[in-house]
Amino acid sequence: MKKIALLLLILISISSCQKRTTPLTFKTETLKATTLGHCADGICPIIEIEKIKAFGREHFADTINNAVDQVLLNNLVIAPEEEPDIKTLDQALEHFISSYRVYKSDFPEAGTEYEINSTSQVSYNGAQLLSIKFENYTYWGGAHGYGSTTYLNFDKDAETSLNNEALFKDYTGFLKLAETQFRNQKKLSAEENINSTGFYFENDVFALPNAIGFTENEMVLVYNPYEIASYADGQTILKFKFSEVRDFLKLDL
Repeated sequence: MKKIALLLLILISISSCQKRTTPLTFKTETLKATTLGHCADGICPIIEIEKIKAFGREHFADTINNAVDQVLLNNLVIAPEEEPDIKTLDQALEHFISSYRVYKSDFPEAGTEYEINSTSQVSYNGAQLLSIKFENYTYWGGAHGYGSTTYLNFDKDAETSLNNEALFKDYTGFLKLAETQFRNQKKLSAEENINSTGFYFENDVFALPNAIGFTENEMVLVYNPYEIASYADGQTILKFKFSEVRDFLKLDL
């Protein structure tokens, strides 16, 4: 029994070492209207996607690549009720193209074009934490398109994606730090209502944004248009040096 337990311990140790030593590499895949098969049989919207793709550690690479595809899928589907029926990036692209063709059929004189423009890259690759940044722009007609920044974060040891709360061991403490910086940046005193100058935090309570990511030496919080302010106000970005946030985070930087 002891020998079996020792053998299992050795196998776990070997597996853990392999996870750390097997290199995780990245390449960029380009998707354009001029090269997509879906565009071969008719008109197409503007499609310019530079999509990062992971290789090397099979299970982890699949986790990363599926998450990357999901971000792009979310940007290609405008109606939330349609998302459950669209499972893959290829289906999302096909849907985007077919929606554009219906639009051009209904409004042949319309000069506007549907568009998606997206780039993604590794913004931080540390011992434990991997962060991928997206810059996305989509246009579905109307007064203007929509540009946004998105981050994906991953635990390299556990080979899992991390939601925002999973980044922190002291979420409440970091929330206080972020609110202090937000108020300083927006010239709001600690006593003023957080929405007193036109922001619209839910229930007048400060909250972290959806987009939280990392660069080589900073943690970045991005409030995209409409998240806490109007489209005209653009993004609000908060940046923190690693030395300011290290004690609040679960993973080593």
